Amino acid sequence: MSQMTLKQLEAFYWAATCGSFAIASEKLHISQSSLSKRLVELEMALKRPLFNRDGRRAILTADGRAFLPRAKSLLNHVDEVVASVSAAEAIQGRCRFGVGEIAASSWMPRLVSSLRILHPQLKLELYVDLGVELETNLLSGKLDGAIIAKSSSHPALESIPLAQAEYIWVAGKNLLKPGSLVEDAIADFPIVTMAQHAGSTSLLDNWRLRSKAVPCEVIESNSMATIAGLVAAGVAIGYLPKGWLRPMLRNNAIVPVLTNTPLDKLNYRFYWRRDDYRPVISALREMALKVADYDAPFLML
Repeated sequence: MSQMTLKQLEAFYWAATCGSFAIASEKLHISQSSLSKRLVELEMALKRPLFNRDGRRAILTADGRAFLPRAKSLLNHVDEVVASVSAAEAIQGRCRFGVGEIAASSWMPRLVSSLRILHPQLKLELYVDLGVELETNLLSGKLDGAIIAKSSSHPALESIPLAQAEYIWVAGKNLLKPGSLVEDAIADFPIVTMAQHAGSTSLLDNWRLRSKAVPCEVIESNSMATIAGLVAAGVAIGYLPKGWLRPMLRNNAIVPVLTNTPLDKLNYRFYWRRDDYRPVISALREMALKVADYDAPFLML
């Protein structure tokens, strides 16, 4: 009688929880044909069909749904054993990590280089996007972890506080008279901000409520670098991370703008799937806690 293996259990678990054979095969770094072979072998060992194979989606049968919590328990036990024996050696393979533009263009290279020294067999792949997209890809299994500013209460995700970013109002150096307030300037100039699904848009919403500023024209962009360029060109007033902007402030390409209502700080959190107990997640989380620095300057300036 054939016996189930760890590789078969992994194939079943990720196909079941990702809801996609394609995503599961990518996560395990194997071809879809290899994934399918492992699933068939597992079904033969259990003498039960685990998936309804009537399309590309990984839809569980009743037997598959019943087996899922048992498979999860077995895999968690294996991870605990591996971690207790030699966690460093277990951290290898490909890990897909999602971040926002600010982290990617400032302190993220330090995270990558630090992980490379500690875990040379780990291949970290970075994906830069807005928080809502990172969350979607994390839930689907396309990402293993992500740093997101926008809060999530999804029951499938776990998170811990990571760091804060201090935002300030800025404008082109010749746009406003010295001593001008943002509250007054927005009557004549638009505000440029990230798109609505970005975490930093909540800072503008909260500022408007607390300052009771009059409605104004808003220009949206999905790029912080573009926003900085528009501000420097005198197209609009903007708000950006103070540390990230340090080179532009030092060169006087843009200047701070006074306000009677300071912007809130933006809280960033490290997210991962609640059901993912692999040692690589712990290693990534611990390193992010050590090196995350949203006061770091934009590296390209």
